[in-house]
Amino acid sequence: LEVPIVKIQVESLGLPTLAKLIGKKTELEMADGTLADLIAHIVNRSGREARKILLDHTGDLDMTILVMLNDEGFVPRNELSQRSLKDGDSVKIMLLVGGG
Repeated sequence: LEVPIVKIQVESLGLPTLAKLIGKKTELEMADGTLADLIAHIVNRSGREARKILLDHTGDLDMTILVMLNDEGFVPRNELSQRSLKDGDSVKIMLLVGGG
């Protein structure tokens, strides 16, 4: 059974280290999956540095990282594994900037 490959536009904002690893704007090919699968794909592909940036010590998405799908706004962390990606989707991964 062949798993469809989807091309996802990924942009990293406010994450210079991640941008250096995957490119500020890049197109990633991955097996059909969810937003959570995309994060895992980036970590697997880019190794320890990406893991440090994106994941907390338990392996979950770090609380300082926000994920936006297309123009829908931010996807709640508990929905990342339920949101399927389609070919051509655009994902922004950004640092939550605290302000005062």
